[in-house]
Amino acid sequence: MSIALSRHPLFSQCWPNFELWRACYAADDYFLEKYLRKFSQREDAEDFTCRRAVTPIPSFAASAINDIKNAIFQRLADVLRSGGSDVYQRSVAGEGLGIDRRGCSMNAFIGQKLISELLVMGQVGVWVDNTQMISPDLSDAQGALPYLYPYKREDILNWELADQDHPSEFKSVLLRDCLMKYDELTRLPVEMVERKRLAWIDDRDGLVHVRYINDKDQDLEEPRTLQLNRIPFVMLDIGDSLIRPVCRHQIALLNLTSSDVWYALKSNFPFYTEQRDLRSSGPHLKLAATDGSAMSGDQAAEDNNIEVGTASGRAYGQGLERPGFIHPSSEPLKASMALQDKLERDIRKLVNLAVSQLGQQSAESKQMDQTGLEAGLSFIGLVLENAERKIASHWAAYERTQKIATVKYPDRYSLKTDSDRIQESDELSNLVFKVPGRTAKREIMKLVCHTLLSGKVNVETIQKIDEEIDGSPYLTSDPKTIIEASQAGLVGEQTASKALGFPDEEYLTAREDHAARARRVAQAQASVTGNMGARGVDDLSVAPAQEAAAEKEQSRNRDLSVTTQSRVRGAGHE
Repeated sequence: MSIALSRHPLFSQCWPNFELWRACYAADDYFLEKYLRKFSQREDAEDFTCRRAVTPIPSFAASAINDIKNAIFQRLADVLRSGGSDVYQRSVAGEGLGIDRRGCSMNAFIGQKLISELLVMGQVGVWVDNTQMISPDLSDAQGALPYLYPYKREDILNWELADQDHPSEFKSVLLRDCLMKYDELTRLPVEMVERKRLAWIDDRDGLVHVRYINDKDQDLEEPRTLQLNRIPFVMLDIGDSLIRPVCRHQIALLNLTSSDVWYALKSNFPFYTEQRDLRSSGPHLKLAATDGSAMSGDQAAEDNNIEVGTASGRAYGQGLERPGFIHPSSEPLKASMALQDKLERDIRKLVNLAVSQLGQQSAESKQMDQTGLEAGLSFIGLVLENAERKIASHWAAYERTQKIATVKYPDRYSLKTDSDRIQESDELSNLVFKVPGRTAKREIMKLVCHTLLSGKVNVETIQKIDEEIDGSPYLTSDPKTIIEASQAGLVGEQTASKALGFPDEEYLTAREDHAARARRVAQAQASVTGNMGARGVDDLSVAPAQEAAAEKEQSRNRDLSVTTQSRVRGAGHE
């Protein structure tokens, strides 16, 4: 059997769906041309062409996939990469020629070239190459400049896994390379050519050998021997395409939307109706001549052309209904639109359900909830983390160094919007005062902070927040609660000030300012006797509000007054 034409069983099984998955995610003109269907045989080619020209292309599947991609991509900034060589660290940061000889950082390479491919196709590959061959004597290992380039799922043709005790993940791989052929004079591309890359580990020397062949297994270049004991190829696999369950939904949406748009444009308009007495307009009457007279007989036939409009009137016989306009029922259109709304919601639900089931096999895992969804995102993060660790290992093998970089991805991911986070945190905050026990209150406050900030700040910041909550002497920072507790004498000035977020010693300055203000008011009111709280010096009164109300009531008492006139001001002065 030809090596170049061999295919892995999993590749052959999924190959018929590759085109559908990509077209559904792209949602472009090809998707329209490929999957838009005629209503029936009664629709001629001209009508179908016109309908296709005005058909919008739904892209709800791509939107759902992009939400997953963005949730992962925004956490790439929190990925920790430590160790490794200086060349690796600079390349990962995008310095110089970057990680792919095109100036990309590792985050940009993963976000732009791997995540979408992995989510849509379920699989993607990365080959770690080098700018120069490494000789067996290792004399040029210090000048190694590794770089990365991806392989789409359609280009990963065949592979065989190595034994678990072997240092290499693969024993052999067959890949397809698509290369540009350039004009010798202008150096402009003129055509695309394909070749097969066969890499395997020879049992005789334990090294990686590479051949570039055509479909007839003929060598296109001299075979190469890499001074490596592992094939520098990494395959990322999440098990299945996330878009697979919703492809038919999007095809149905395409045809439903096309039908509704065409109905609204061509059929959904009113038309004129008028009752007639068939005895006066039957076929037994002669047709009218062009001059308005009857062709024969004494009775003229009625003209079938009716002029309608805002400036034209119409007579109708006695006992007949008034002429008017009727229109088709909107119920079929409403039913179709309701079905489209359901399909749109189902697409997002099915994609989220596919994510929540990643890496889980139990029946309980099939329940689509936020916890399962975040677990699925974490599973994708683990796949990316494992792949990047392998890339760092292959990179170090080219450099012939034992300094392999350590990679750590975030533990949690989320698809929640800011409004969802705020709403959930508000509900959790209301539980703080309803749960007894300081430990439970602290854990709830940690959960509130995690809900608001998880996925937006790095792990170190979250850990610092947890430590601050554990070491805090107070369990709330609600201004209303703190001020009321302070006025009631239930909390000290220092704790209240710190709970409101002020500096540790700010309460001392506030105490001095408060005393100085009280002295100024007291001096201004020194000539006034009576309740000081009613005169603006609340600090010199035990209960300012109650004493002020009592003094006001006493001033209105007329028992010992000479006059009986009311001492309450009128409505206009209140």
